[in-house]
Amino acid sequence: MSILGQIGYSGVRASQIALTATGQNIANVNTPGFSRLTPDLHSLGGQTSVSIGGGVEVSSIRRLSNDFQNQQLWRATTDKQYFSTSQQYLTALEGLIDSEGSSVSVGLDNFFAALSEASSTPESIALRQQIIGEAKQLAQRFNGLNSNIGTQLNALQGQRVAMTSEINGLSGNIAELNAKIREMESAGRDTATLRDTRENLVKDLSQYAGICVQEAPDGTLSVSLANGQPLVAGATAGQLKISENVAGEQEMTLVFAKTTFPLNPQGLGGALGGLYDMEYGALRPAQQDLHDMAAAVATLVNDTLAGGFDLNGNPGQPLFSYNAGSTSGMLAVNALGASDLAFSSTAGEVGNNKVLLQMLELKSAGVAVAGNTVPLNDAYAGLVGRVASASRQNQADLGAATTVAEQAQAQRDSVSAVNLDEEAVNLMAYEQAYQANMKVISTSNDLFNAVLAMF
Repeated sequence: MSILGQIGYSGVRASQIALTATGQNIANVNTPGFSRLTPDLHSLGGQTSVSIGGGVEVSSIRRLSNDFQNQQLWRATTDKQYFSTSQQYLTALEGLIDSEGSSVSVGLDNFFAALSEASSTPESIALRQQIIGEAKQLAQRFNGLNSNIGTQLNALQGQRVAMTSEINGLSGNIAELNAKIREMESAGRDTATLRDTRENLVKDLSQYAGICVQEAPDGTLSVSLANGQPLVAGATAGQLKISENVAGEQEMTLVFAKTTFPLNPQGLGGALGGLYDMEYGALRPAQQDLHDMAAAVATLVNDTLAGGFDLNGNPGQPLFSYNAGSTSGMLAVNALGASDLAFSSTAGEVGNNKVLLQMLELKSAGVAVAGNTVPLNDAYAGLVGRVASASRQNQADLGAATTVAEQAQAQRDSVSAVNLDEEAVNLMAYEQAYQANMKVISTSNDLFNAVLAMF
């Protein structure tokens, strides 16, 4: 074959490969995480100083993926998922404590209103019965809120277990792909599809925790948590485990290469970090505030009643019982009758209301809640305000993180995603190049036949 024919044939072969790459791109336009392919072409030199050249050669099929943009996308995904997970619990907690039907503040107002109504006729059995009724409603509000927050904590812990299972599965799959990619690349085989799959898994992993990713010369990825503890190294994957301590709180460990490390969940980022911050930054503190307020109500009211006498002249008995270890019954109303309420400061004076007036003053009495000494209503208003403020700030952060994630995805797609308009142009260009190279081969054959005809 003449040099002209060889050049034409190399052009046809390069055009075929380029058309195949374009077809692969178009076929995967809707494949999540697919990185488009492009052929790397270079000219072949001639054999002598007077040679025109040797045609064209496809040196490789390049997978268009930018590591920096991938890293940006993974970090943005981590931040977005952190705020998204946090917002689920903040929204639920805010709606719970700010609801009029479950508000402790409303219950306190109703209880003190009943006391005020009975202050003019403290001997009234009906009004005394109303006070007991409002006390039960107040206790129910405390218990209902405490129980609902406990339910959220249980759901959160269940979600943490599910997330660790997902992380373990993703880490194991990444390690398996590392082994396959290393094996195939050492044999010179194509690994583009495996690399796309692995990057998708890394992105999924970044939803759950902040990660650091580095690629080794053999093509494997090393993945570690933000604190440096390893999740994946080559073909080895770590496993997260959760246990429960005596206080009922979850503890995390990381098992890697048969070695167990304690894992501090603080600062993990992603959904897993969001769960930790919600548990110890919102739910448990809110629950502790409720316990502090319930204990204060029981102590203040019971201590005041202890200094009085009931309608029968007996010393005052406690109205409330506080149980710190109970989830659904931390505040209870004792089995007292209406005549057992000790509103009188002197035995035998049924119309004496001095103790009752002292109970009314408890509304403005200072109690220690969340490090501050404030009246009961202000303590609950402070809890509502803290949760609402945290929710608003988290919503703003979530909006910003969502925008950053969308921008990071757009930047990644500008390099790696398939653009049908661009591929259509490439398809026509490679088709024209193919036809032109076929014409070169045809011309070379015509010239060769003409030379043969001369003999």
